[in-house]
Amino acid sequence: MMKSTVFSAVAVSIGYTLLGWDFTTVLEANIHMKKEFGLNNGPSIDGIILAVSVFGSIAITVFSGSLLDWLGRRAALIYSSLLLISGGLLMVWSPNIYILLLARLIVGSGSGLVFTCVPIYISETSPPNMRGSLGTMPQFMFFVGIVFSYCLIFWMTLIPSPNWRIMIGAIFAPSLVYFALLVFYLPESPRWLVSDGKISEARISLQWLRGKDDVSGEIALIADGMNMIMETAVGGHAVAAVRSQSFLGTSTNQMSRHSTFYWHLSDPLVDLLGSIHESMSELGAGRNSYFPVFNSFNIVEQERTSEQRGNDSLQQSREAYSAEESNNGDNLQASLLSQVASAETNDINTSFTSEGSSSYLRRHGTSTSGLAQDLISSLHDHDIEEDDEEIHIAALSSQPALGSGLHPFRQQIVRLSETADIKPKWRVLLQPGVRHALCYGMLIQALQQSAGISGLLRYTPQILEQVGVISLFSDIGLDSHSASILISVLNASLMLPCITVAMILMDVCGRRVLLLVSIPFLTLSVGAISLSNIVKMGSLPHEILFQLSLTICFCSYVIGLGPIPNILCSEMFPTRARATCASFCSLAFWFGRLLSIYCFPVMLSTIGLSGACAIYAFVCCLVLVFVYLRVPETKGLPLELIAEIFKFSRQECL
Repeated sequence: MMKSTVFSAVAVSIGYTLLGWDFTTVLEANIHMKKEFGLNNGPSIDGIILAVSVFGSIAITVFSGSLLDWLGRRAALIYSSLLLISGGLLMVWSPNIYILLLARLIVGSGSGLVFTCVPIYISETSPPNMRGSLGTMPQFMFFVGIVFSYCLIFWMTLIPSPNWRIMIGAIFAPSLVYFALLVFYLPESPRWLVSDGKISEARISLQWLRGKDDVSGEIALIADGMNMIMETAVGGHAVAAVRSQSFLGTSTNQMSRHSTFYWHLSDPLVDLLGSIHESMSELGAGRNSYFPVFNSFNIVEQERTSEQRGNDSLQQSREAYSAEESNNGDNLQASLLSQVASAETNDINTSFTSEGSSSYLRRHGTSTSGLAQDLISSLHDHDIEEDDEEIHIAALSSQPALGSGLHPFRQQIVRLSETADIKPKWRVLLQPGVRHALCYGMLIQALQQSAGISGLLRYTPQILEQVGVISLFSDIGLDSHSASILISVLNASLMLPCITVAMILMDVCGRRVLLLVSIPFLTLSVGAISLSNIVKMGSLPHEILFQLSLTICFCSYVIGLGPIPNILCSEMFPTRARATCASFCSLAFWFGRLLSIYCFPVMLSTIGLSGACAIYAFVCCLVLVFVYLRVPETKGLPLELIAEIFKFSRQECL
């Protein structure tokens, strides 16, 4: 059922394989290009050469939000592959340093588009129960690219005169494969198509991704997240149920938390989403039960339910609707709800208005656990069975769907082609919830790069040579440089099973839990790297401790702080502002990487590896505090609900 969704995530993540390839090969090529072009040796020259591609990434990222909204996710990725192809061909040629720098700038521009667009595309095409796992796929493919590039470098180190142009220019070949997959096999993001008013194309794309014909419930939810749904009869019972709750009610335990130091520093959103997930776990909610239309995401269970119900149940629903159509209008809605609830009679007279999902949140007070319990207990699981042709008619018509004799579960959607506007809505960035999420996204991306792990990854071969770990492989007959590359291959290969574990746990344990568990190991391992170069010990214990600490550092990074910032930055924003906000977060990432690339070789030559790692360990402590106090859990929730919760939490704080 989900093969197409997984295939699209893997195909689009090949772009990160190209990023991983370029990440490692350019540093090795620097050694040879400086000799050929007569460049002066020094850490500043290394930093400048490496930073050229980052300048290109920053330049394209400034406009990437507008490009993604104007061209679409798929088209932007196609253009990024063309940039990578052209940059790779120029690097293969590169007769002088100026052409080489131009090629690096072009490759950096393509990398910037890939970095911003791939997480957005995966988040918009994945169901909530798989979004975390598929969102980790780019990180996995990134290290696949690193492993392949290290293998190529290791092979070339065994050659008397390695060709550095092949090292960095060979990226054009996999870029051609990437371009072919994007053009011939990848569908456009359904959420972008809905925002552009292309309901028919969005339905076709979603049908291909989900492997089923009935995707009307998910289309309706996407439209609801863009404030395009006018009215629906499903969900009224939940609104009526929560009306009886006290808007200002808070428990004694919650009141006591207001007086604690933690409460004044932490974001209430952390407790709000934590209570929601805790309540879902306690009630054994195998499905998203916040709103009935959320169940359309759970493809496997929905298909199983549909098979159990069979054609007889569908025919019974239609006959019941025909019988009720002759009765009073007051009893029509109760009949519809009773059909959805397996013949349970619910006399509901309240309709679900255009407030959409946010109306549920606004009817609750500041009580976090109480809010979660109310949401879970008041909403029942309902399956929405809608015919694609009829929902398409309803989507393109401004007349009420029920009045035209359509199926009773029809939802009234405004004319999307007339109301859709794909221009960047800069005023949306000023809304409290979006501004709140944007600050968190930019900060966590900047902190990720400030932790310095990308510098350690990039300079692993040089660090291993400097520390002397290569002596452990002195018996295999390799020189020091080839041995350092071989150890780097082994380190990178060891990270792949760790990322696989992260993919499995991302939607089970959640993003926040993985961060809180992995960052302490990351901090301790970076601190151990620093101490191993300060404390006097024998060469063999020193080399073993350093290698063990470095391995733990990389493995803990790829489980938590490596992939999760990108996942969070693709989840926290509403669709109309997602591309623009993600571009701001990417800018924070690239500025942080630029600082890391330029400063790390300078720190190695001044304060040494021990001093640099001591600074990075302190930054990791800051990241841990920030995650504990400010980063909420987003696993298993539809994108539209996450954006609404951010908006609601800020309105309650104002």
